[in-house]
Amino acid sequence: MKYLYLLLFVCLLSNTLFAQDNGKKVKKESSAFSPARAEEWMAEGMRHYLKEDYDEAILVWEQLLAEMPQEASISFYLAKSYLAQGKTINALKYAQKANELSPYSLDYGLLYGDLLLQERKSKEAIACFLKLIQYDSMQPDVNLRLAQAYLWNNQGDEALKALKSAEPWIGDFPEIIRTKQYIYLKNEQWEEAIQEGVNFVANNPEEPLFAWEQMEYWWHLSTWKGAKSALEQLSADFPNDGQVALLNANVRVHEKNFSESLSFLERCLADSDMHIELFSQVSLQTFELMSGQGDWDKAYAFLQKAVAAFPKEPRFVAMQGDLWMSVSKFQEGQKAYLKAARNGGGKFEVWTRIIQLDFEMNALDSVIVHAHEALEAYPNQGFLWFQMGFAQYMQGKSKEALASFESANPYVQEKDSWYVQLFALMGDAYHALGNYRDSDMSFEKVLTKSPEEEHVLNNYSYYLSLRKEKLDKASKMAKMLTDKFPKNGTYLDTYAWVLYQQKDYTKALQYLELALKDEKQNSSTVWEHYGDILFRLGKSEEAVKAWEKAKSLEGASPNLFKKIEKRQIIEN
Repeated sequence: MKYLYLLLFVCLLSNTLFAQDNGKKVKKESSAFSPARAEEWMAEGMRHYLKEDYDEAILVWEQLLAEMPQEASISFYLAKSYLAQGKTINALKYAQKANELSPYSLDYGLLYGDLLLQERKSKEAIACFLKLIQYDSMQPDVNLRLAQAYLWNNQGDEALKALKSAEPWIGDFPEIIRTKQYIYLKNEQWEEAIQEGVNFVANNPEEPLFAWEQMEYWWHLSTWKGAKSALEQLSADFPNDGQVALLNANVRVHEKNFSESLSFLERCLADSDMHIELFSQVSLQTFELMSGQGDWDKAYAFLQKAVAAFPKEPRFVAMQGDLWMSVSKFQEGQKAYLKAARNGGGKFEVWTRIIQLDFEMNALDSVIVHAHEALEAYPNQGFLWFQMGFAQYMQGKSKEALASFESANPYVQEKDSWYVQLFALMGDAYHALGNYRDSDMSFEKVLTKSPEEEHVLNNYSYYLSLRKEKLDKASKMAKMLTDKFPKNGTYLDTYAWVLYQQKDYTKALQYLELALKDEKQNSSTVWEHYGDILFRLGKSEEAVKAWEKAKSLEGASPNLFKKIEKRQIIEN
């Protein structure tokens, strides 16, 4: 092989070093750089190349190229050497030069075109391949690449022509048939796409009619008027084909025909090669068409068959859980979800449904247990840590909740729906544990993303008022809420208490009286605040009555008893 390379090179070299002028050879290069010297350099470079010592080969050939810049073969081998090193940019540069110097060389053109395809430069690739194909319109290597370039450039018809030109050489090669089907699908030439599949299966009976990875395009078949009759014919010709049954079911979904869709889905159960994800997708869409208990019973019976047909697929058990949830049977739904999650490792989404159900049933201990179990399968899912922390926080376990929240923190992203809630609750938990610096930092993080977050504006301003810190900032935050929600007792009480700490007792009283009008929010704390403000305004008797009211309500503070007994405010 080495001698063949050298022979080719010497032949090319003689054309470069000498040119014909009126029948006489005229020397073009320096007499110091002879053909023998060039052959020696080329042989040295090739020796390194064959030994895969590409750095040395490149070094030699780049020196040779400097002496012979118009020699295409040198650029070609430089491109191949750089490509072998994974240096695509350099490879493309020299492949382009080789192609420009010899645009009709098949080897040079294929290398350059392949690199262009690799870089997704489809227009340049098309131009390259069109030049090559001028000398052989049926060249299969070029036509196949040309078809790929046309596809990437959204020129389906041209891609189809290129494939047909290559057919005499490649016959019914599976990948070609699938590519032609893909083009027909994109062009919505349904009859042609179906016929390709039928012809293909006739020669390859073990292969499916259609490529599963192209099925998303087949879904659009439902928009074709002839879809139903064409699929019915396919059902008659291929009665045991799960793909045909699935496509029939999908068409019935778009017709909103629950019973017929379910009937075709049952035929899919006999196909052991069924694409489970797509099958599940159509099944869920079919269930959305249910109306009444009768349809629900049929759907549940179908899922029982699906569980039996695909025992290793937990998703069908999870779908049973969805059916139970659709009729508000939470315990049955929970049972099905747990079975799915524990049967070979349920999906993360199933665990989130389980835990959400725990919250809805106020089963906080179950949230923690199930979150721990889910984290064994998905230790890097921060949302599970967050859910566990939320349950712990609701149980009053601030320390445990904070540990869970901090475990969730490395995984949360600002785009996540639970980002704001995580840092809002972290702010509360830090404050409960006396870590005011981190509490404030957590709240500030929320307000940076969501400046009008109600929970944070209220709690942050209230905590600052309790600490008698940054009262101007607390006042602005609390006032923002009362302006937006002028009848919300909780927000009115918070603003009143900030004003109280600012010693603006008259204004504080006005807002506290407004807060008391919201009877749903009249807690012991609100009445105690009311008494404190009245006391500061010199209305001792009214203050004691307010404290008495506060003492009668749930959650009364121990200080109330001392206030009533001593008829004065007891500072903490």
